[in-house]
Amino acid sequence: MKVGRAISLALGLFVVILMVALFNPAEIWHYVSAANGYLLFAAALTEVVGGFLYSLAWYIILKPAGVNASLRQAYVITMGSLFLIYTTPTGVAAEAVRIDMTKRHAANDYGAPTASVIVHRLLYALGFVTVAGFATFVVYGAISTSPFIRTIMLTIVTTLVLVFVVLVGSLKATSLKRHVNGILRRLQPILTHLSKNFDPTQVDRAFDNFSAALRRVGRSPLRLLASYTVIATRWVLVSVVAVLVMHSIGYYGLSIWEVMIVMMIAEIVSTTPITIPGMLGVLDAAVIGSYIALGAPAAVATTVDILTRVVIYAVNIPLTGSFFYTWINKRHEIPRDARGNKKS
Repeated sequence: MKVGRAISLALGLFVVILMVALFNPAEIWHYVSAANGYLLFAAALTEVVGGFLYSLAWYIILKPAGVNASLRQAYVITMGSLFLIYTTPTGVAAEAVRIDMTKRHAANDYGAPTASVIVHRLLYALGFVTVAGFATFVVYGAISTSPFIRTIMLTIVTTLVLVFVVLVGSLKATSLKRHVNGILRRLQPILTHLSKNFDPTQVDRAFDNFSAALRRVGRSPLRLLASYTVIATRWVLVSVVAVLVMHSIGYYGLSIWEVMIVMMIAEIVSTTPITIPGMLGVLDAAVIGSYIALGAPAAVATTVDILTRVVIYAVNIPLTGSFFYTWINKRHEIPRDARGNKKS
């Protein structure tokens, strides 16, 4: 696994180096060396605010879902789980970790945390579609027949379809529970052998709590609207980061709406299950190609992509990594009694 990850990282790095070599490395270095440090710092600060808004949108729906966590705890959990977004090829592991980290704040039950994460991701997708759709309309007006615009519209429609499928699947949790219970009955001898603590009734409780949490969240329209508004604002800030980076090198040729379209394409590419941590190389090629398609010079597009990567990683890797490894260490702590002695 480690060898495969190293190879995929090397391949991604090779793609980035290749693009730099193709698009005038001397000019790229000129832009990088002349970048305005204050604007890069502002971009980094904007990224921090965006991360807080992402966790705030989740926190807003935690209480009706049945999770008793503070805003600080929600922020730590969210940022800790996001560490896997930057270091693994898929976001599935990040959401699984977020659910596991949240379980301790929901009476050690997976149902309510899972419901809150699913609703949060659905709102995240709807915010994505709204901002991306509006940006596309502002830039292009009526629907265009160009392949680039058709790709954008297909992306928006695909996201809406996925949102609908996930929503229907979530509402059909009772039916899914029957299928899962049937599988567990067949596997119970094996699971009991692997873990003496295996309790099949926990699955029933988790599904019941999941359905109840969804119903409670659905009866909180103001919280849903507030969470969606925060998510949409966070989506705008994602583009502001790239715009500030662009302005730091003295390029003003693209509007924030055009940058939003590029960020939309980047989001779709970043969620594609390709086995390259951080989607290094693949994501960069998509972003650089999109900037060029919108009229940015190749050297500018490459510089903006690289500097945006540096800003985002410089902020998020230390921040999310510290929270993630704190959780890992706590998870492996040996329980102690009231006197502080290790329990056997």
